[in-house]
Amino acid sequence: MVFNSEQFAIFFAIIFVVYWSLFKYRLAQNLVLVVGSFYFYSFFHYSFPIYLGCLILATYLFGLWIQRTEDEVKRKILQYLSLFVLSFGLIYLKYSGLLIGSISGLSGWQASALHLLVPVGISFYTFSSIGYILDVYRGKIDAERNLVTFAAYLSCFPYLLIGPIPAARTVLPQFRQPSKLTLQGIDQSVGEILWGLFKKIVVADNISLGVNYCFAHQSELQGSSLLLGVVLFYFYLYADFSGYSDMARGLARLLGFDIARNFNSPFTARSITEFWRKWHISLTNWFYEYVFNPIVIGLRNWGRFSIAAAILLTFGLSGIWHGADWKFGVWGLLHSFAMIYEYYTADQREKFFSKMPWFLSGFIGIFFTLGYAILAETFFRADSISEGLEINRKILSMGLFTTPVSFSVKYLKWCAPLLIVEIIQQKGTYVFDMEQWGLSRFAGKLTKSAKNINFVTLIIKSLLYIILCYCIWLFYKRMNMAEYYYFKF
Repeated sequence: MVFNSEQFAIFFAIIFVVYWSLFKYRLAQNLVLVVGSFYFYSFFHYSFPIYLGCLILATYLFGLWIQRTEDEVKRKILQYLSLFVLSFGLIYLKYSGLLIGSISGLSGWQASALHLLVPVGISFYTFSSIGYILDVYRGKIDAERNLVTFAAYLSCFPYLLIGPIPAARTVLPQFRQPSKLTLQGIDQSVGEILWGLFKKIVVADNISLGVNYCFAHQSELQGSSLLLGVVLFYFYLYADFSGYSDMARGLARLLGFDIARNFNSPFTARSITEFWRKWHISLTNWFYEYVFNPIVIGLRNWGRFSIAAAILLTFGLSGIWHGADWKFGVWGLLHSFAMIYEYYTADQREKFFSKMPWFLSGFIGIFFTLGYAILAETFFRADSISEGLEINRKILSMGLFTTPVSFSVKYLKWCAPLLIVEIIQQKGTYVFDMEQWGLSRFAGKLTKSAKNINFVTLIIKSLLYIILCYCIWLFYKRMNMAEYYYFKF
């Protein structure tokens, strides 16, 4: 059951009505969320809720155990024990095949491949549980005493499968407080849900046709066509993943929760460092707090080399987190090399760009950042490291100056509305923030009455929503309903 399905719309409508009918009883609302989330998760496989339930119970008990233990040595032992237990399932189910295959390849020993059923979203909710344990250990949050409340937080279906990864310090307390639903919250939610559906059904699912063609025929195509395919894949991945994140945020707000924004116009990033402040923000923050910072502190005697080592290890792990294949490790290392370069050349680059007009320096920064990120993304989509290298070799050859296949060129048009809206709303608090779009000022020029300004703004926003609904309806039946790409991670 995915967000872009009629089945989910019916499911959410039922949950919404039952949930808010119990608005006076916070614990009952949380219980509705737990039951609904486990039912939602069972649609992928009947065994997945069993694993999730065991993880929730283990995290809950370890959190209480750590907080009630006063001896620091015992607390540290409990921390390591809990991290081992919580991460064991993820490592075994997702990475045992990769580890056995790598050992077989190095030793020459033949091992049969493991065919394990990996729960959807296991990487995301395992990281949520690990972050919670570390926060409890560090005293940044009190361990949750109510199991139903904690289960509602960790299993909440809007962000259960592919995030955003909920920070315990900001999200968990919301499950303890009385929930509220406002007209403004509904308006924001509707905008985010419609825009998320538009990005998935109209943009991502359309672009995927061109992406699949280019990668399926990569051995026959020239560099220009392959570059087009990789560019389309970058926009496909963004529209698919950020579309889910927008919907997750909108659905969570309809249930009274505020979760962090996960993407913020990464097309405008002027460096790879800035790119990771705008792309998959919740994962970046998780790695920064729980991996990068501890490494820097542990290697503080290394001076500036501690930063380079922390970047290398963090992004190497981040790459492997995305998938049980060494190609993701290559993708992560490419990003780490760029960030290390930017760290050591920050002063020189700032001095160089300060001599240019701001628009020229911005264009150069965005061009090289986007180009590097797109070429690195090749390894994300290619079937192997060797295929990724071959695609990039062709792209960087004279074949780049040939005419690309017309079949894939037509899919570029779907990137235009995505770019326009995402760039305009990057500083807004939510999608279709009329203040950010300047429509409130435009309405003010049409009428001087504050009441009329709000009315005109409402009319303009409603027209935008109608256009989105029409496009979604138009393509919903044409396209085969595809799962979200990040489900595999």
